[in-house]
Amino acid sequence: MDNRPSWFVSEFSDGGNQQPSCFIKAGFWENVHSDKSSDLINEMKVGDRIALKATHNKKNNIPFNTNGKLASVMEIKAVGIIKKNDYNGKKIDVCWTKFDTVKEWYFFTFIRSIWKIEANPKNWMSQELIEFTFNNKPQDIKRFLKEPYWKKRFMKEILYADEIVMVLKQLGGEAHLSDIQDEIMKRKKITNIEKNPNWRAEIRFTLQKLSSDSKSFAKGDDLFYRKSFSSEIWGLREKVKKKVAAYSKRAFLADVFMSAEKYDVMVGFLKIQKSIIIQGDPGVWKSYFAKRLAYSLLKEKDESSVLLFELNNWIGEKNFADHNQRASDLMVEQCGFIEFCQKAVNDPHHDFYFIISEIKRANINQIMVDLLFLFKRNNDSKKFQKIKAEPMRTCYLPQNLYIIGMMAASDQWISVIDQKLKQQFPIIEIESVFDSSKNSKNE
Repeated sequence: MDNRPSWFVSEFSDGGNQQPSCFIKAGFWENVHSDKSSDLINEMKVGDRIALKATHNKKNNIPFNTNGKLASVMEIKAVGIIKKNDYNGKKIDVCWTKFDTVKEWYFFTFIRSIWKIEANPKNWMSQELIEFTFNNKPQDIKRFLKEPYWKKRFMKEILYADEIVMVLKQLGGEAHLSDIQDEIMKRKKITNIEKNPNWRAEIRFTLQKLSSDSKSFAKGDDLFYRKSFSSEIWGLREKVKKKVAAYSKRAFLADVFMSAEKYDVMVGFLKIQKSIIIQGDPGVWKSYFAKRLAYSLLKEKDESSVLLFELNNWIGEKNFADHNQRASDLMVEQCGFIEFCQKAVNDPHHDFYFIISEIKRANINQIMVDLLFLFKRNNDSKKFQKIKAEPMRTCYLPQNLYIIGMMAASDQWISVIDQKLKQQFPIIEIESVFDSSKNSKNE
């Protein structure tokens, strides 16, 4: 075993200047702005291994669940062997090898400019870091997460409501308040519960806040019920999932007069583009058609996965001329779209459909910013398109969210505007798909 120490040095000088390319190309490392590290630099020997690092905090794109907390990451940019040390406490010559892809090391990191790692077999973290850096051994993330410090740091904070649910499941769905309280204290899953003098009151308050007075009456999104008004028996309310009727391509084609070939073209266009405008006769642009198109793709009449927005209910043609477009006037801020978007982000394996009906010449200017946002999304599936509709609020367009705009061809479009729209937005034209009997259907 090599008993030499390994050195991890910052790509930044003590003066804050970033110069990794300069170090690597010229074959040296230097600390010219401070004498604080001169003793450590003078300890470096010819033949010692050295790595160029950058340490910072990170919240996203981390290979383990941080439960929203920051994690320290040390980026390894290059490794090398020390070739010369003039022992002036400032500069060493290094034969560097730059990595094509930066290596990221988590947990056991160091932010100062020089970090000396001794070859100590009893210190498993140091050994892991050396193997990761110089021998390309993957970091054992699970082992680090089992360490008490990081386990506590990155563990999910258990809320009283979550813990009551778990305890009631453990106790068979119903239990006396004192039994619930005692079991929660016994489990000690809630952070610092033993230091909270009001923990019993917190449990009672949570039950009352998220429950009805009886098992037979449910109020909103109640999680719990109280067996009777005078009882201290509490139970976990069983959530009954609303039954959703199945729906299919065949059902859609039975509801509207459209060929299977035309349906396939329209659906294929939507799947590729993600956001499309369907243009045709006024009879086509009823919510009946648009919602059933979405249902046919969802395979069920799931209203929670479809958001229909009627433009005529939001703006009137009478205020078109003097309308002042401001961030707070954006359509996506007014129709529940941002919350709908968040649902799609939270459920990436399920598709969602946003339908805009009654797009016409009289309102196109008022929603142009919205249309450019909705229809000019980034095609990179690894990235989210985003818009800042108001300060501190950000909306994301996930890849499982589809946009369908409904536009009437018989509206008296100015030809120049019509051509410009077709250049800017993916528009598919279809003929009327309803006969007189279909037009009488309820929306």
